[in-house]
Amino acid sequence: MAPNGSSPTKAVDVFICGSGPVGLVLAYALTRLNISVHLIDAADKASPDFPMYGRACTLMPRTLEMLDQLDLFDDLAQVGLCGRGSFTYRDGQKLHGRGWAIFEGLAGQTFFDYAMNVRLKYSEDVFRAKLREMGVEVQAPVQLKHFALVDGDEGDYRVHATCTDVRGGETLVRAKYIVGSDGGASAVRKIAGIPFQGAKQLSHWVRIDGMVKTNLPESRVGFGSFESKTHGHVLWVSLDHGATRIGYVLSPGLFDKYGLKMTAAQAVEEAKQAVAPFELEFDEVHWHTVYGVQQHVAERFQDRERVLLAGDAAHTHSSASAQGMNTGMHDAVSLYWRLAGSVRGWYKLAVLATYSEERRAVSQQLIANDQLQSAVIAGEIPERLKGRGADPMTLVSELLKEQSSFVTGLGIKYASSVVSNVEASYPPIGILPGHRAPDVILHKPGMLRVPTRLNEVTKSNGKFRVVVFAGAVPSTGFALQSLRVLVDRDAGGSAHAVDFLTIIAGTALAVDEHLGVQRFGRAYWDIDHSAHSSYGIDVGQGALVVLRPDGMIGFVASMDGFGRVVQYLDALVIASEAMPRHVPNGRGARKELGELIVPDENDLVMRTRDGHIREEGVVSA
Repeated sequence: MAPNGSSPTKAVDVFICGSGPVGLVLAYALTRLNISVHLIDAADKASPDFPMYGRACTLMPRTLEMLDQLDLFDDLAQVGLCGRGSFTYRDGQKLHGRGWAIFEGLAGQTFFDYAMNVRLKYSEDVFRAKLREMGVEVQAPVQLKHFALVDGDEGDYRVHATCTDVRGGETLVRAKYIVGSDGGASAVRKIAGIPFQGAKQLSHWVRIDGMVKTNLPESRVGFGSFESKTHGHVLWVSLDHGATRIGYVLSPGLFDKYGLKMTAAQAVEEAKQAVAPFELEFDEVHWHTVYGVQQHVAERFQDRERVLLAGDAAHTHSSASAQGMNTGMHDAVSLYWRLAGSVRGWYKLAVLATYSEERRAVSQQLIANDQLQSAVIAGEIPERLKGRGADPMTLVSELLKEQSSFVTGLGIKYASSVVSNVEASYPPIGILPGHRAPDVILHKPGMLRVPTRLNEVTKSNGKFRVVVFAGAVPSTGFALQSLRVLVDRDAGGSAHAVDFLTIIAGTALAVDEHLGVQRFGRAYWDIDHSAHSSYGIDVGQGALVVLRPDGMIGFVASMDGFGRVVQYLDALVIASEAMPRHVPNGRGARKELGELIVPDENDLVMRTRDGHIREEGVVSA
């Protein structure tokens, strides 16, 4: 207790309730940006006495991309199984192009062209260890008792939360924001009074993890399925540490036989029948569960500005397409930079508000997908699918194929908004704002035999990035000179929240000499023009592409459209008066390309070699 007998008080930027993978990754990403956090959980999962548990185990390609940009992938890769293959069997006969075959067509779409299987216990261990390295410990077992928003608190700590630990002691946490990542029964959501819209389904599913012996030839390829006459669509997942997960639907007959109290031994016996005619023995059972399918989504993911929801606290669904942890990771990555930018005074209130808009829309799409997928896995054909003339087993494969870009995360996209401005973007390139920015091969100056990737040189730092696709300089040289002056004149006020990066088609001995002007941020070679091509950019024209901090495209402009980029950023970024509006322009323009002249603050002209004056776009700061 505090000396005066009152409860001890802790003041932080962000109070996170729930230390599952979403809460841990959110806390880690915020801490990387020097945002103080207080993270609690009702269960002490780090305790050696905490029982083994399975639950979420699959990280999809887009999730791996995001974790890589947060420097979390490498440690996970030391533990997880990376599965590129799949199989489907019916009556012992192998079927091709069915089930999880969606992983076999990812080559060329991402460098993470596989899914990683690592059980929740081990992924959480990795995330907790990374947090611990930064001096942050999960406070557990601690429960949130109550919180309220108050006005007039010094330091803008509007969230006042009371927490109780296992010994009955209380702590008052004062925070600027509170995030509920505390699961489907979220205390944060309930205290805030946010409706959880949806319903429980009648079907129940079984999942069992353990060490198995089997004569199944592809038992360790990653993913598999069996089309069983007795157990429906049966799931097989190759897990970390040599373990395997088997899942099946508890049909009405089996539910009448076992109910929710089905034992591990009973689950094993049914699993043996589910994968027949292949042999199956469990040397060890690590975890098993029987659960009812629920499909819910919170009415809103942000309440009264300061209360936010993420992960299962915001949406619940079946494990039909392994979306639970993946959707939660998308939530965490979408939220961390908005929260950090709000706390640091970088971004306007409209930026944080788009979190709820974007992620709730994706969650609604997920629920719609899951309603179909979970029904056909349970052997039912929803009304809207009855006209397709296919049996449930075939529909499982067809739906997975149709939903594959969403399932892998690579095709998830956001509607036009202040942070993904489609309407003002011009000209259109191969990829629109609101879509994932492709990871592409680049080369560092002088390292022409050793490639790097765009995602490797744009690690998550909470900032927007203006990527100057410089194209082929003999064609874009005049535009680059004009851009250099405009950037020097008008980019200063957002420099605290915006980085630049230059990608040049081709290669040369020295970057600035080749460009004819000082590079924009760090520069990299696009030797074979494949980076420009991946973005649909003509190397003869170049383009400006603004990447959001979460790796999505925010805005697109032509090389002479920096004024539009400034307008886009001005709608998001709180200008820093401490940042100079005029900085040294690092002039190095080659005489054969022209000479830049800036007569006054309002005009920009370029004089070509023959003495003619060429007008360029004018922007206002």
